[in-house]
Amino acid sequence: MKIKIHRGAKEVGGSCVEISSDSSTILVDLGLPLDFNREKTTESCLPDSVHSLFHHSGKSITGVLLSHPHLDHYGLASELPPDIPVYCGSASWDLMKATAQFSPNNYSLPAVEHFEAWKKFKLGRFAITPYLMDHSAFDSYGFLISAAGVNIFYSGDFRGHGRKSKLLAKLPHSLPEIDVLLMEGTLIGNRSKEIQSSESDLENEFVKIIEQTQGITLVTTSSQNIDRLVTIFKTAKRCNCMFVIDFYTAEILDILKQYAKLPNAAWPGIRVCYPQFLARQFEKNGNENILSRHRKNGIKWTWINETKEKIVMLVRPSFMADIKRFINLDSAVWIYSMWLGYFERNNSLLKLKSFLMEQGVSYEYLHTSGHARITDLKDFVGKLSPKRIIPIHSFHPEQYHEFFENVQMVEDGEEIEVSS
Repeated sequence: MKIKIHRGAKEVGGSCVEISSDSSTILVDLGLPLDFNREKTTESCLPDSVHSLFHHSGKSITGVLLSHPHLDHYGLASELPPDIPVYCGSASWDLMKATAQFSPNNYSLPAVEHFEAWKKFKLGRFAITPYLMDHSAFDSYGFLISAAGVNIFYSGDFRGHGRKSKLLAKLPHSLPEIDVLLMEGTLIGNRSKEIQSSESDLENEFVKIIEQTQGITLVTTSSQNIDRLVTIFKTAKRCNCMFVIDFYTAEILDILKQYAKLPNAAWPGIRVCYPQFLARQFEKNGNENILSRHRKNGIKWTWINETKEKIVMLVRPSFMADIKRFINLDSAVWIYSMWLGYFERNNSLLKLKSFLMEQGVSYEYLHTSGHARITDLKDFVGKLSPKRIIPIHSFHPEQYHEFFENVQMVEDGEEIEVSS
């Protein structure tokens, strides 16, 4: 078997791995780099080696596996030739479609086939077993990839401190002897000091802040970080508050209710707000049906303001006009619950922060990483005992040697041969 990391050997994001055995070749993930912005095209972000693989190598790509619905793992799938089969989880696909439908970047997607967690399937010479992982993205997978007597495990993005932490604890006992572990290390290096609390601990911190707040509680987080939405809902319930979400978040939760018992807009204790700017965007893109679908669970801005001390509301930069017009921010708190690095990449987030600080709103940072702590990585590797570890999805792969044995450093584009 042969492995080639096209991108991701020395960076977080943009992951793409080629694995081949005899006449079969698969790609695992095909993601956008983290520095992607609207000024670039997705085609310009495709690594030259992948472009050559598609158009000049003479190889037939047996299939593509997409591990989870974060753009740094699937965002270049639109650049695939149409005859290449693509596989992902059902819920992942639904979230990818939602991102494409609602995003101003107009992401296109290929046709896909679905796999199921823990159910082996064949892809050319390969036997593939997807393993559900604990990550900040819903429906995230690692892959056991076996052929010619060789077992490779691709971790995808994962952690051991989320609401599905038991998955990581059980994983080493479910896998055979692993010849090569392609393991993410996002938190190895300069991100090792990021907050790594459990979601349950985070919930308790939310409760402390909300109980001390006399005004409205505003929270900024990703509408697709489902673990965090559950945390905030549980927090609001414990504090006897109403959890107010926007209609986009309501739609995401509605999409996923067939896959898990998750809070949704029809539940007591949740209501839906209608920010004007976001509503106009949806109308412009032909998504009026989503606006109308959630109105039965809507809440008026005047009511939010009248009961503000009992409101926990999701906000994003596009809500600023409505907040200025309707919400009294006296004694309010803003809880930022995403990666701090987004402030460097998103001017609209900085504008939201500046506006709220100018209004005297208290600022709190409550977040926990979607990636594995070093202690969890060490425990996982210790139990699994892979013959080789190849770093991926890390800005500091050179530091793997400090924590693990049998580490093989590679370069993007370097081909590694693996035998049993």
